[in-house]
Amino acid sequence: MAWNNDSIIRLATVDSTNRYMRDNASELWSKHGESGFVVVTAGHQTAGRGQRGNTWNSNAGENLLFSILARPGESLKVTEQFLLSQAVALSLHEAMLHFGIETRLKWPNDIYVGKRKLAGILLELDYAGAFVEQAIIGIGVNVNQEYFPTMDRIPVSMKILQGDEFILDDVLATILDSFERYYHELESGSKELIAEKYTRLLLGVNEQRNFVYKDGCFEGTITGVERDGHLIIERNDGNTCRYAFKEVEIVL
Repeated sequence: MAWNNDSIIRLATVDSTNRYMRDNASELWSKHGESGFVVVTAGHQTAGRGQRGNTWNSNAGENLLFSILARPGESLKVTEQFLLSQAVALSLHEAMLHFGIETRLKWPNDIYVGKRKLAGILLELDYAGAFVEQAIIGIGVNVNQEYFPTMDRIPVSMKILQGDEFILDDVLATILDSFERYYHELESGSKELIAEKYTRLLLGVNEQRNFVYKDGCFEGTITGVERDGHLIIERNDGNTCRYAFKEVEIVL
């Protein structure tokens, strides 16, 4: 297994683990990248970020806040980049199952239990020609926090769901082990399998749902996700449309 103390950097406080990783990527990779990955984790983030420009709220020392640095190179084409996001989401789903928590995946890359958000993913990718040269994968998991500020999306934590406090390092190790397996599946070419698993677990797939779009709301059914991340929805008006990130949102 790739994960050891040499490849995990632990910080008490940082503005953002993704930003820290990006600012120090070359140095971190040269010193700690022999295993194929580098991880930066923090007890507290002062400026944590999520998708769609949202902030990530987390009480100090209660949750998992970390970023993974990977360099897929020729194993991942730019046109297939969303497969990495799918692999990360599946890793979190599998890790939560280990702790008795059943989750669904909300497009593009949030982890939900019912209508409540348990974890989120933020990917920042760099390209070299037709391939993804470098990936910084930011992950936030609500583990032991019980009280959250008023937010549009109601959060939930592992402790709220299970009633027990979790050891953060145990949860981190489980997620990293799961991620390593899925990442190597991606490298070995098991791309259809990853895409199929992600689609099966997608919240709202093959279900009649309401969606919010720039021209208002509409009803439709999610039928799949393309390799580049576009969401495919059969609208009730008879049109089948593809949507990029931030263009459409499912109503929970």
